[in-house]
Amino acid sequence: MRATNQARRPEETAETLLDADERARTLRALDALLEGDEAEQQETFAFLKGSLDQDPPSNRKRFSF
Repeated sequence: MRATNQARRPEETAETLLDADERARTLRALDALLEGDEAEQQETFAFLKGSLDQDPPSNRKRFSF
């Protein structure tokens, strides 16, 4: 028996296609996530790094930098 790979219409699949406005809003939202204040990101990383190293399960630090 040979499998056929016929293209199906979008309404026949579980996929949802975005219209142009939804696509544009989604792309703007993703771009906004990539933007950010570098100083704030460094401060957040320093805090998280310190928090993780505060009570480690061993004497070894998780971050060496």
